Amino acid sequence: MSNNPDDKKPSENSPEAKSRHRYRMEHDWQNLIDDLIEEGREQGVFDNLPGKGKPLNLKRNLFAPEKELAYDLLKQNDLKPAWIMARSDLMTQIDSLRADIKRKWTLYEREYRLRQGEGQCSALIIAWDDICLKWAETITELNRQINNFNLKRPSDNLELFKLALDSELERAGARRYLRQL
Repeated sequence: MSNNPDDKKPSENSPEAKSRHRYRMEHDWQNLIDDLIEEGREQGVFDNLPGKGKPLNLKRNLFAPEKELAYDLLKQNDLKPAWIMARSDLMTQIDSLRADIKRKWTLYEREYRLRQGEGQCSALIIAWDDICLKWAETITELNRQINNFNLKRPSDNLELFKLALDSELERAGARRYLRQL
C-alpha cells in the first residue's frame, strides 16, 4: 500500500479525505484550487451567475468604486486627477533640477581643469559653491512640495521620495566641492 494520499479517493467526510485535503492545502494548494474550480464547474455551481452571457463592464473602477463617477467625468473631459497633475509637475521640476546639475557640473569641471591661475580657480570655486547653495534651496522647496504631495496622494499609489543635494550631485557624477578634483 502506498503512502501517497493521492493514490486513493475515500468518501468526502472520512478521516482519510480530510487528511488528504489537509495535505493538499499545505503542499499542493495551487492544484487544489484548480481542482475545486473544476469540480464546481462540473457540478454547475457557476451556471446561474448574475450577468451570465452578458459582456463584462471593463469601464468600472474596482479600486475606487466610490469615486467612479468623478473619474468617469474626468476621463470624458480628458482631464487628470489633481494628484496626478501635481506628481507630473513635481517630476518635471526634479528632472529639470537634475539636468541643470549635470549641465553645470560638466561646464564647471571643464573650466576648473583648464583654469589658468589662482584667481580664476578661486572664482570658479566660489561660483560652484553659490550654485550648490541655490540647488540646496531648490531641493528644500521641492521636498516641501513632495511632503504635501505624499499627504494628498491616494494611499495605494507610490509616494515620492525626498531629495538630498549630495545624492543628486552623485547621480550627476558631480562633487560638492571643486577643490576636490
